[in-house]
Amino acid sequence: MKELKFRVWDKVRQKMFKPQAISFDTQTLAPFAVSVPGRSWEPAEKFDLLQWTGLSDAKGSNVYEGDFISISSVMYQVIWNKSIGGFELLEAGSSFKRNIIDVGIGEIVGDPYQNVPLTVTSRL
Repeated sequence: MKELKFRVWDKVRQKMFKPQAISFDTQTLAPFAVSVPGRSWEPAEKFDLLQWTGLSDAKGSNVYEGDFISISSVMYQVIWNKSIGGFELLEAGSSFKRNIIDVGIGEIVGDPYQNVPLTVTSRL
């Protein structure tokens, strides 16, 4: 079975956390509540849940949904594509997409919440 990992962006505190636990609604499978270190369960709406792609970049860092990846000086963002049921890389400022496996030859340079590369913010 594939290991599932998440990180969560706390929309109120403006901080990234590694969740201790995530509760899902048994009928809809939608996230219901999140527990982060030092706090009890809170509604999932207070967080953006970012799933691990199952892959690492060239430096061995885990790549999560939303991360910005630099490959040969071109900036991409990791996105979930519902129509293919998988992750892809979307080139900043265009509609060009690249296979997610290519993160292995690139490097994480930021995420949509912290350390957003200047070259991406002006193009997305």
